[in-house]
Amino acid sequence: MGPLRWCWRELTRPRGVQAHPRHARWRAALVRSRRRSRDSQSGVALLIVVSAIMIITVLVSEMNYGARVRLLLAAHQKEEVQAYWLARTGINIYKLILAGNMALKNSSLSDYSGMIGVNLGDALWQAVPFISTGLMRMVFVSGGDVEDLDEEDLREVSTTGAVSDEIAEQSREELSTGHFANRHFLDFDGDFNASIVDEDSKVNLNGFASRGTADVLQEELTATTLYGIMSGQDQDQWFYDRDIDRWEIIGNVADWVDKDNTRCGLRSGYEDDLYNRIEPDPYLAKNAPFDSKEEIKLVDGWEGEVYDKLEERVTVWGEGKVNINTASREVMFGLLKAYCQGTPADSVVEHCQDTMAEQVLFSDWKSADEFTEYLTNTCGCTADDNMKNVITTSSTVFTVTSMGVVGDTTVTITAVLDYSSGGGTMKYWRVD
Repeated sequence: MGPLRWCWRELTRPRGVQAHPRHARWRAALVRSRRRSRDSQSGVALLIVVSAIMIITVLVSEMNYGARVRLLLAAHQKEEVQAYWLARTGINIYKLILAGNMALKNSSLSDYSGMIGVNLGDALWQAVPFISTGLMRMVFVSGGDVEDLDEEDLREVSTTGAVSDEIAEQSREELSTGHFANRHFLDFDGDFNASIVDEDSKVNLNGFASRGTADVLQEELTATTLYGIMSGQDQDQWFYDRDIDRWEIIGNVADWVDKDNTRCGLRSGYEDDLYNRIEPDPYLAKNAPFDSKEEIKLVDGWEGEVYDKLEERVTVWGEGKVNINTASREVMFGLLKAYCQGTPADSVVEHCQDTMAEQVLFSDWKSADEFTEYLTNTCGCTADDNMKNVITTSSTVFTVTSMGVVGDTTVTITAVLDYSSGGGTMKYWRVD
């Protein structure tokens, strides 16, 4: 009997009728086969369920991670926007101060203030060399009485921009006016810290833009001034130790800015030879004025230590004259070394600077003539005729650096403002 017939007979066999022994073995085998089939199906189903759970778990975890990342990005972008506008606030405050400064400079009060030795052209911005929300909070908490401010707190806010939690909380107290929805205008998250520097207190490297091909480098005023701030015993030793020829790197600056392609100074040849062999990215001399101070580091010999050493003494903005009322001691030292006849010794220059420091405590220099006469009559240092052509007594170009901080996010804005033509003109803008 074949298996198919046996299956049919088993299915149609009446109850109580005993199966043939051989058929019983087939029946047992059929039962075992069915059990194995059911066990196999159960295993496949379990595998499918476990796989589905794993896939769902991965999807849910991925969705959760993506949602958290998007939430953190949104929070960071919010803080970045807040920090940016806080930094803009510092820029705008200084624009207001500088506008007021120029208004005072051009007013009739300037003539009267000059009689008592006060230069209103620089007085206002110099009175606020830095400003921050920390300083503003201290002023408002004290009721505007600056004399009552604690000296230690002032030192802290000038170095870190931060104030104590007590002062910060007091500055956020509600007001009775409705202009700010019953909130103090300092009641916000984050802080800003801004500072101002006048670019006219430095040596302008763009002064080489007007030089001609036949001009002698050592006779140019910009080159002479630049060499002056590199002079002195300490400077001589510093450049000697590094085997740096000062006139050569000054000539490289002049070649970068001037319009011709021929190297000036003692070495001849093409300007581009200094740069077109640089690996892996060669470039050419610009033959145009600098657009930013960072560009100075592209000039051969000015990268690294030289730029770091002279960064605070040089600029690429301004009218090209140094404001003797705001110049640093290092820049003034260079001017005296460069334009006092006979190239005075370091000790003579330092004595002259000490004498001038006592003078400026009582009065600013009113003109270049007054300054040169003082050098001759009081310091015993006769000024060269060219000194009057490289100095001024007021500033018109300023760099404002403002940093906004919200949480862990920091945004820094650097702006260069030019007030030489009256209204402020933006010459440079950078956001970091």
